[in-house]
Amino acid sequence: MAAVDEGRKSLTRFGARLRAVRLQRGLSQKDLACPGVSMSYVSRLESGERVPSPTVVRRLAEVLGVDPSELVVDEDRTAMQDEALAWCEALMAYHDGDLVLAVDLLETLGKRTDEEMFGWCVRWTRLVVLTRQRDHEGLLLAASKLRKSWSPGPAVDALVEILRASSLRRLARTAESVKAATEAVELANGDGERVRRIHTRALIALCAELTAAGRLADAEQVVDQLSVRLPELGRGRLAISTWWVRAKVADRLGDRMEAAHCIREAIGMLGEHGGDPEYGCRVRLAGASIALRTPSANLDDVVALLDEVETTAAALRGQDGLLAHARALRAELALRDGEVDRARALAEVALATGRLDAEQQLRCHLLLVRAADEGEPEDGAGARAALAALLENINPEGVDPLLWRDVARIALRKH
Repeated sequence: MAAVDEGRKSLTRFGARLRAVRLQRGLSQKDLACPGVSMSYVSRLESGERVPSPTVVRRLAEVLGVDPSELVVDEDRTAMQDEALAWCEALMAYHDGDLVLAVDLLETLGKRTDEEMFGWCVRWTRLVVLTRQRDHEGLLLAASKLRKSWSPGPAVDALVEILRASSLRRLARTAESVKAATEAVELANGDGERVRRIHTRALIALCAELTAAGRLADAEQVVDQLSVRLPELGRGRLAISTWWVRAKVADRLGDRMEAAHCIREAIGMLGEHGGDPEYGCRVRLAGASIALRTPSANLDDVVALLDEVETTAAALRGQDGLLAHARALRAELALRDGEVDRARALAEVALATGRLDAEQQLRCHLLLVRAADEGEPEDGAGARAALAALLENINPEGVDPLLWRDVARIALRKH
């Protein structure tokens, strides 16, 4: 029985490796078809249903442009992927501010002199640093080189695609970001606890990218998959991020009460999360933003969240984006309280930083139009012109539909 189980695992590993190399080359299963190897046979190989002969392995390797040994996944290669994932987790723990976990993971790795592995680790480390530097174009170039080079395994490639997806979205290349996140989910579909965690990360990334692209029906399906996994995630960052993306989807669908519930769950776990303070600020800003648009919201809670964000962000370096977002939300609070001049001043300061995303900019410009209408109507023409200019360069699919309703009301309002 043990021999049979091992044989099945070997088939699964071969199929996963074949799929990973094919995706890495940008090929379909049909593209791999060759004399003696049909597309349906390729599909069965990738699913682990068929045993490839040495001849088939050679033919597939020739089509893929790799050495046949690249497709044969033995125990050494599986162990190598596990070590690579430990390295990835160590660097991501460092990125998230969890230095204790990072040190522990690096300690378990021990010493390794494999030249290919060392080169890959250096390139991955550089990719993480580029992420912290917010050099999105540089990250995409580095990620492309990393994917074209030697790889320890498909689940590791999935991490690269997750980072690519985030940078592509920030460069407004939403269709590409969804494609990268989708590929990450496919690549991380394997066995083992570490691989399953990467698969969960990939699902969270895909949900975020689908929401940003306005594909809410698809995002809901991913939310369902993530919700099933919540019990196994504990109360760490993956659980927080899962509640966060659930809140994003509910918010986009106009279900403010569900969105508020989900983001409260995420914020409630932050006290037990000793990681990246920037991440905590972004979750709290999401909570403040959702609460502002939730019926019967406690605005004192919103103020408390913004106070905590501003205190934390002020102690960090290079967090102008967090402070700008907090000021934009305070501007909305001020306009609610009838403090028109303060609302206008806060919105203008937030916009001047150049660190707001498209939707945050839209909310600020809309606020300036409303402030002009309530305070000094003669300033309304300039505010409307700035709003119109922004609308020329914004993707409506990635914006809250209820926000578009507010924009339409402003546009139709007569003076």
